[in-house]
Amino acid sequence: MRFPWRTLRGRLALASIAGLLAASIAFAVLGVQLVRAQTVADEKADLKSKATAIARLMTEDADQAIQTSPGYNPSPGRILALEAIAGKGTTLVYQGPNLNPGSTAATSALERLVLAQVDLDRLDVGQVQEFEADIPGSGARAIGAAAPIEVSGDPVGAAVLLREQSALVSVWRRFANRVLIAAGIGLAFAMLVSVLFTRRAMRPLKRLQTAAIDVGRGDLDTRVEASGMEEIDALATAFNTMVREIQHRETVTRDFLMRVTHDLRTPLTAIRGHTQALSDGVVPPEAVPRSLNAIEDESVRLDALVTDLLDLAKLEARRFRLDLGAVDSNELVDRAFHAFTGEAARRGMVYERSLQSLPNLFTDESRVRQIVGNLIDNALRWTPDGGTVRVAAHPRAGGGAVISVTDTGPGIAPDQLDEIFEPFRSENTPDGQHGSGLGLAISRQLARALGGDLRVESRIGVGSRFTLELPEEARQPLMSG
Repeated sequence: MRFPWRTLRGRLALASIAGLLAASIAFAVLGVQLVRAQTVADEKADLKSKATAIARLMTEDADQAIQTSPGYNPSPGRILALEAIAGKGTTLVYQGPNLNPGSTAATSALERLVLAQVDLDRLDVGQVQEFEADIPGSGARAIGAAAPIEVSGDPVGAAVLLREQSALVSVWRRFANRVLIAAGIGLAFAMLVSVLFTRRAMRPLKRLQTAAIDVGRGDLDTRVEASGMEEIDALATAFNTMVREIQHRETVTRDFLMRVTHDLRTPLTAIRGHTQALSDGVVPPEAVPRSLNAIEDESVRLDALVTDLLDLAKLEARRFRLDLGAVDSNELVDRAFHAFTGEAARRGMVYERSLQSLPNLFTDESRVRQIVGNLIDNALRWTPDGGTVRVAAHPRAGGGAVISVTDTGPGIAPDQLDEIFEPFRSENTPDGQHGSGLGLAISRQLARALGGDLRVESRIGVGSRFTLELPEEARQPLMSG
């Protein structure tokens, strides 16, 4: 059984639905509160308007009554008529002095409530007083509005309208139900859109998954098309770059295997031929030392190639240890330089050095010698006969040493400056030689294992300069488990 929250699509959909549900609940609660508040506000405004209108009528009645009689007090019949104007569910109460001598002031609970709520002394002409209070006996909450009744321009009483809030419940609930229904419909529609959008958004990832499976099966021509979504397109671009790099590495590895097979077969063939000849006794006694020397040379060549392969494998797997100790860097560079003076002289090359006094280093002497030797050997192989190779060294700012090897070879194209440090990258030298493509790759990784780095600068037709930077003190690299 597949649970929706265990898939990215399910989690996106559930997250969207949860967000929409929370938004819908907040909208519904806020909407109901707003409807309720607006309903109460509308009812208060209606009460104020009607109280003002009734007070105006009662003012006219009072003026007429005073002109024909000593005072004014609205009769029950007049109150009923005015209550009809106030509307159903609204109670009208006259609040004020008994201006009609001989009449009896009413003392009902409702009138006492009005007496307690309406402050005639603060009731100004043209103003309406609002209030809320509990109705005695029922416990119901009421809203009220009191408008002044005037006699000769002075307020002498008030027309008070009361309306229970319970009468408003059905009004605002009716609107609230509509708000809730609208929120529910909106939520359902938004959830549907969210699910459809999530499904559509996951299609590029599904295509990416299919492409990854195809690559895993060996189809390196697989590519992922852009989807129009920035993040997915970035992932697709990274995937396509990865596949191209795998394709490139596979091609380089295949070429390397072909070359290394040839390089391994050549010394093995020579060794086998000489040993077979010696075993069959076809080699004259005077030629035996020469055959033995050839066997030894080919064995050394074979051992060097296998050693390079093992070193590269250990470096890439971070299972490489250094033999650290105090090193006289001046002597080290001098020995590395003199190791190639014979080859340079044989080819009529200008082979020179420029060495400043270097500080002693705490590093792996044999590995530094290996790097410098690789750089000089590489420069000699790529420089035509009669060219120039220079070895220079000087202290590094902050401690350590900088060693550079400059040649006047054909140079390196700008787009290949990083590629030359990749394993198995090798081209034919000007004299047609073809190396294994391991020397520079191993040299850079060794330099970084020692805490330094190896860089190259080059110009086509001018030559190249390889620069080795070493710290004053190297540390053992962290090895993987």
